[in-house]
Amino acid sequence: MKSSSNPILSSISKSKTVLAIVLSISLVATGCSAQWISIALADLPVLTQMALNIGTIITTLQSGKQISSADAAAIQNISAQASKDLNLLETLYNEYQANPSASALQKIQSVIADINQSLPALLQAAHLGDPVLSARIAAGVNLILTTVASFAALIPQTSARPTAQKVTRQAVAIPKANDLKKQWNQQVCGPVSNSALDFSTAGCTVR
Repeated sequence: MKSSSNPILSSISKSKTVLAIVLSISLVATGCSAQWISIALADLPVLTQMALNIGTIITTLQSGKQISSADAAAIQNISAQASKDLNLLETLYNEYQANPSASALQKIQSVIADINQSLPALLQAAHLGDPVLSARIAAGVNLILTTVASFAALIPQTSARPTAQKVTRQAVAIPKANDLKKQWNQQVCGPVSNSALDFSTAGCTVR
């Protein structure tokens, strides 16, 4: 007659299996969380420097052409608002990394939403007189906006359907810090033909 299996050993075995599954899920979740946070924290200092450099463009343009006080004020407003919001966003990401919570996540999403509303509104209201300057400022703001939007696409959605969320994340391509610098230096600070404005100055480029 075969002896029956030991219920205690069976229970221990099942517990080990459950624990292994829980640990695996935890590691996967931690890895995903670390990734979406680390990507943002790597890019945010570059974006903040871009925002600051928007403000310095008006003081470092090497040309005899005057920028109106209204244009200068509008550009400074864009720079100040972007810098403020991006610094706050970086702080919130660091806080969430140290102490993950639903409220901290909501704060991140709220600031991203504010950035997506305030910067386009300020850019539209600027009405910069010089078309080249206007295009360069718009290129800088749009680079900031598209990068921040890509951060939002990676944020874990507690109520989203897993399949849709997975597809969205796979479609998102977030530039690395060095790529952001290259794009900024080309689109905002590159040489301009047929223009009195010269953006190729130290105050414009991001290094």
